[in-house]
Formats: sequence, C-alpha cells, structure tokens
Amino acid sequence: IIARHVIWTAVVTAHFGLGKSVLLFLAYDWLSANYIFINFAISHTHLGVVEKDDTKVDWVRYAAVYTMNASPGPFKFISWWMGYLNFQIEHHLYPSMPQFRHPIISPRVKALFEKHGLTYDQRS
Repeated sequence: IIARHVIWTAVVTAHFGLGKSVLLFLAYDWLSANYIFINFAISHTHLGVVEKDDTKVDWVRYAAVYTMNASPGPFKFISWWMGYLNFQIEHHLYPSMPQFRHPIISPRVKALFEKHGLTYDQRS
C-alpha cells in the first residue's frame, strides 16, 4: 500500500497536481469497486444461502449447490476479465489453487459431480 501511494504521488500528483490527482484516484477507485462488485455478483448473490439448521451440507455440496460458474465464452474473454474466478465451483473447492488452473480441473470436477448426482451449474 505504501509503494502504491509513493508511486501515485510521484507519477500522478506530480504531473496533474493535487486536485486532479484526487479526482483521478476517486474515479480509479470507483471503477475498481464496480469491477469487483460485478464479478462477485455474477457468481454469488443470486443463489440461495445455507439454511441455519442444515447439518448435511459439506464442502463439496456447498460448492455444488451454492456457487456457479460463468462460461468462459468463445474467446475465453470472461476467464480473462474475471481472472479465472468465473470458475467459482473450483475456486470454492480448491481455494489455494492458482486461478489459472481452474479451467484445467473443471472437466474432472464436472465428472465427479455427475458421478455423485450433483449439479454442475455453469451458465453463459
């Protein structure tokens, strides 16, 4: 955070002045917040939530029922735009796995879900 502040001050504030620098930062921050919100909303907010007394949901069932994937699209633009977090099922199953590997394991996760009668929810 300190490095970002120093670089912003040295590059942007020095070139545009304090007033324009603050406006640029607010615009940058607004765009970033909307980017994160839109990507999160696509994969999470329209799905159900775990009931308080549900004792049968486990990690795998949670990923199957309460998360979904967004299709990468014909040119894989969605994967690029969302930083491979359009593979939310894989992300929730393997949170420490590098995100670029999610498309690689996606067919195996889908096969596992089918084997156990779980829905692999991928929408476009």
